[in-house]
Amino acid sequence: SRDALQHYVPVIQEEVNACLAQWLDTAGPCLLVYPEVKRLMFRIAMRILLGFQPRQASPDGEQQLVEAFEEMIRNLFSLPIDVPFSGLYRGLRARNIIHAKIEENIRAKMARKEPEGGYKDALQLLMEHTQSNGEQLNMQELKESATELLFGGHETTASAATSLIAFLGLHHDVLQKVRKELQVKGLLCGPNQEKQLDMEVLEQLKYTGCVIKETLRLSPPVPGGFRIALKTLELNGYQIPKGWNVIYSICDTHDVADLFTNKDEFNPDRFMSPSPEDSSRFSFIPFGGGLRSCVGKEFAKVLLKIFTVELARSCDWQLLNGPPTMKTGPIVYPVDNLPTKFIGFSGQI
Repeated sequence: SRDALQHYVPVIQEEVNACLAQWLDTAGPCLLVYPEVKRLMFRIAMRILLGFQPRQASPDGEQQLVEAFEEMIRNLFSLPIDVPFSGLYRGLRARNIIHAKIEENIRAKMARKEPEGGYKDALQLLMEHTQSNGEQLNMQELKESATELLFGGHETTASAATSLIAFLGLHHDVLQKVRKELQVKGLLCGPNQEKQLDMEVLEQLKYTGCVIKETLRLSPPVPGGFRIALKTLELNGYQIPKGWNVIYSICDTHDVADLFTNKDEFNPDRFMSPSPEDSSRFSFIPFGGGLRSCVGKEFAKVLLKIFTVELARSCDWQLLNGPPTMKTGPIVYPVDNLPTKFIGFSGQI
């Protein structure tokens, strides 16, 4: 809900600013963006989605969880052979580490009446919704739901944020237009121009929103999705029987959509009014479509917008290897981890 998102804004801002300050202070001549952004998005997801407080996870504990998630994700599509050293074995072991930490957090939530941090995280809302419907809390189901929240809430946003850095690093004119919008709204760093972000302010940043949409059009974090045909249907001359598994491609949908001209060009202005996705329902689908579109899409949009704002008003950067080669495994990411040099933004447009 919008109220929940409003509570999340200062938490996101705090984590993003702390991360960017660290990049500027300790980055040196080269920083590998993708793993750093993944760690940032993991911290945000842990706090907002599962309610972990900063003091709950030491750097070593956080690193253990990050590594466990990476191990689990690497083995998502492994062969179903559960023997020592197999992909499935390693993936299940990593999942058990994650589940143990999540269970500890769930039991702590059950023991206290009021949430920490002044807001209810997504897991707390899920638990309350279950109880309000008269259902028993099932620990295994809660752990699996929380794991899904963490996966969906940090891997995808890390991919999108990395792509944002890449595109803005390659298109300085677009970055300058973002900064001009921030300047008009009184958000660019400078005397008497600092302004705290909130939902109302973020919703006014139309061009910044278009930059995020164009990034998601050209580099959607999730390549596609799985569905099951509820009835036999015909598509482009092919019959798809009821009950068959169907995979749809987000990348190919964006690539073949007649709605977009000069499809290979990074041009956020194409999303200025009238908005293309409003005129063709399934031409722009970075969050999927239909009843099972991404449940966290509004959270992702707010998170990426805050990240873009703070990045633009605090950093300048140079991509050391030029345009990155992207790979899917299963989330889209740069093969070279996007080595980048960051310096502080001078405040001059």
